[in-house]
Amino acid sequence: MKKSKRSEVAVTIGLTLFFLIFLSPILIAFSASFRHVDDTSNYLKLFQYFCLDSYRLAFGKLNYFRSLKNSILITTSSVFLLLLFSSMAGYAVARLKGKLGSFFQIFFLSGMIVSAQMSIIPMYRIINGLGLSNTRVAPVCMYVTAALPFSIFLYTNFVKSGVPYTLEEAARIDGAKIPYIYARIVIPLTKPALSSLVITQGVPIWNDFFFAMLFLSSPTKKTLPLQMLNFIGDMENATQWNMLFAACMVSALPILIIYSFLQRYFVAGLTVGAVKE
Repeated sequence: MKKSKRSEVAVTIGLTLFFLIFLSPILIAFSASFRHVDDTSNYLKLFQYFCLDSYRLAFGKLNYFRSLKNSILITTSSVFLLLLFSSMAGYAVARLKGKLGSFFQIFFLSGMIVSAQMSIIPMYRIINGLGLSNTRVAPVCMYVTAALPFSIFLYTNFVKSGVPYTLEEAARIDGAKIPYIYARIVIPLTKPALSSLVITQGVPIWNDFFFAMLFLSSPTKKTLPLQMLNFIGDMENATQWNMLFAACMVSALPILIIYSFLQRYFVAGLTVGAVKE
C-alpha cells in the first residue's frame, strides 16, 4: 500500500510539472498582454501590471469585429460542410458489408497520408482557373477536402460501435427510408462524434494561416490569424509583442467559449469513435 501511494504521488507530481511546463508559454503571453505596449522588461515577472492599452490597440489594429466575422464565416461554413459530407460518407461506409466497405474505409483513410500542402500548386491553379481566387470559397474548399479523410474515419468507427443496427432495422420495418433514418436516428446518436469533429477540425481551421494567406488578399476578407501580421516587425520597426500577445488572447477567446460547451462530448467522441467492434 505504501509503495502504491508513493507511485501515485510521483505520478501526480510528474503530471503537475508537465502541465506547468506545457502551459507556461500561454501563462507568460497572458501576463504580458496586460503590460503597457512599450514595456519589454523581463516577461518571467508575471502579472506585475494590469493595463488594457495593449488590448485596446490590438482591437483597432486587428479590425477585430470585421476579421472576427470573416473567421466565423469561413470556419462555420467549413465545419458545417465537413460534418455534412463526413457524416453521410461515414454512415454509408459503416453500413457497407463485405470487402466493399473495407475498401472504401481504406480508400478514405489513405487520404491522410498525403498532406494538403503537398498538392498546393495544382490546387492553386485549379482555384485560379475556376475564378475563386480572393474569395472565401477557396479556403473553405481546401479546409473541407483536407479534413475529410480523418473525419470520415472517426465517424465510420463511431457508427460501427455506437449506433445499434437493430434500431435501423426497426425503423425500416416501420417504413422509414434511409434519409429519415440518417437524419432522425443516426445523427442524434452520433452527437459526440460530431462535437469531437467540431473541436478537432474547427480549431485548426480557425487558426490556419497558410491557406488563408494564399487565397485571401483583400483586407476586407482577411481572418484573425492573417491580421496578426500587422504586429510583426521588420528592419525598421520592432515587433509589438505585448499587442501581439493581446491579439492572440482575443483571437482564441471564441474557440475557448465553444469548447466550454462541447467538452462533455469531446472525450466521448474520441474514445467511443476509435473503438471498432
